[in-house]
Amino acid sequence: MQPMSCLTLIRSARDQMSANEKKLADFILENASLIRDYSSQQIAGSVGVSQSSVVKFSQKIGYKGFTDLKLAIHESVVKHNSNVAILRDGKSMQSGASTLREQLYHSKCEALGSVTELNDDETLEAAVNAINKAVRVELVGRGNASLIAQDFAFKLMSIGVPCIAVGDTQLQLSGVATLQSGDCLVIVSGSGQAPDLVRVAKKARDAGVTVVSLTSQSANPIRALADIRLFTLSNGGKFDMPAVITAACQQHVLDVLFYMLTKRKGCLSDPETIANIENSGGK
Repeated sequence: MQPMSCLTLIRSARDQMSANEKKLADFILENASLIRDYSSQQIAGSVGVSQSSVVKFSQKIGYKGFTDLKLAIHESVVKHNSNVAILRDGKSMQSGASTLREQLYHSKCEALGSVTELNDDETLEAAVNAINKAVRVELVGRGNASLIAQDFAFKLMSIGVPCIAVGDTQLQLSGVATLQSGDCLVIVSGSGQAPDLVRVAKKARDAGVTVVSLTSQSANPIRALADIRLFTLSNGGKFDMPAVITAACQQHVLDVLFYMLTKRKGCLSDPETIANIENSGGK
């Protein structure tokens, strides 16, 4: 597995940071391509913290000092920009670079490695428990995320989990209005910012429904409303992954949950259930 990039690491650790550390994290994430031109004193002045805070922040992230962190950030930006350029333009700006097919493969591997690091076993188990014990499960998303949620619903139904997944806003709101305590709502959203999905999450919380979110690791309202928080990489910002990789990450996390559920239920020892899984596309 490839190590998590420093930018991904900063995003994933942000919620556990102090107020000053969050200021530094946000400044770095918003200005990643410019950080190589900053000294620790300059970034401290820009953010409004002490120079020692910058050094301590770098060490907390796992680097010896700001210089090492700065080099790691620059490496992440260069690597990402190179991959995005190839994915979008279909060619490399450097001679001898790998093909589009290889770049997409390596980009997906790196992204899936980062997503695997972001979602620990304890949180995944909590999500599995919530789905497994729920009387009913509703899955919601927007755009391509809605299709991924529906695919997950088909797989869940193949192992006997009562669930529903619809893409229409009004149907989602109507569906969540029928949920009760003991039910589970799974929200798939790259940015975690969609206003209608926020409304769905609030309705579910008010009804005592367990809310599981699958969003970017950056702070967002859907994540804040969730009881169980799973993470993916989002294409919502300049330095995030292309949309095709965001979708692959969302699919991967849900597939992990699905196969954890099949193991929990003992489904893989039942020939009839295995046939249902294959017919649902969950091979």
